[in-house]
Amino acid sequence: MTNKWDPRGGPDPDTRAPRFSLPPGACDCHVHVYGPADRFPFLPEKAARSFEAPKEALEAMHAKIGADRCVIVHIPAHGTDMAVTLDAMATSHRHIRAVALVHESITDARLEELHGAGVRGIRYSPTLDGGALDSDAIRRMGSRIAPLGWHFLLHFKDNAILDYADLLDGLPVPFVLDHFGGIDPATGGTGQDSFRLVASHLRDGNGWIKISAIEKVSHQPYPFTDAAEIAKALVSEAPDRVLWGTDWPHPSVGPQGPTNDGDLVDLIPAYAPDPAIQHKILVDNPAKLYGFD
Repeated sequence: MTNKWDPRGGPDPDTRAPRFSLPPGACDCHVHVYGPADRFPFLPEKAARSFEAPKEALEAMHAKIGADRCVIVHIPAHGTDMAVTLDAMATSHRHIRAVALVHESITDARLEELHGAGVRGIRYSPTLDGGALDSDAIRRMGSRIAPLGWHFLLHFKDNAILDYADLLDGLPVPFVLDHFGGIDPATGGTGQDSFRLVASHLRDGNGWIKISAIEKVSHQPYPFTDAAEIAKALVSEAPDRVLWGTDWPHPSVGPQGPTNDGDLVDLIPAYAPDPAIQHKILVDNPAKLYGFD
């Protein structure tokens, strides 16, 4: 199956209740909130590729799958204006943390404000940011956020992580790799350099990995066996450093059509069959990284 992406996104609107029960305190570590545009406008250059997925829809999806906690990753469509994400955190009865998009000019006082609101990291992406990462700027920002206990969320695609091996070695704060770290199952599975690089950083204690957006990573239809095998190997390498996330509302739709988040929950036992490991991935690891009570 060719893994080509429609730039229009959106989940299956009829989220089904999963057969696998998430444990109490389970955290969906990768979601987004879009709009509504009349309150939280999209950047003009991003509007044509954006769609509304407000906080109410996120809450409803999590109620259906049984996720008690979540981490909102702020989206480029809203730029560095964090209002939509801060609003979703402030108005929810649940435990929510967030990862921000910021400009290097942000003040330390503003970073402190974001921390008080529940932000715990900053995301960088050579794909979404429109060019190569500025490693020196990222290291400078790392020195500023280290006293807050924050981390970097790094987004790579198509094994691009290999271009940033030196950056990963020198970061002054922990880093999280979303969406399997950009490991491509079609280019060598667990035997390829990108997998070995990711695994080494999980073992050395400074890196974390998100089993998220599995439908984007896979080149196969559900149950995404090629990506699930990568996930299983990552869990085996470092179960204390693995997180899980849906990537709701699934900003891209692949060849298999809209993603049902109940289906994604039901995949968890395929790569983490041990209930104790499931609890680590879903509850303990997020609590440690994001500072949930």
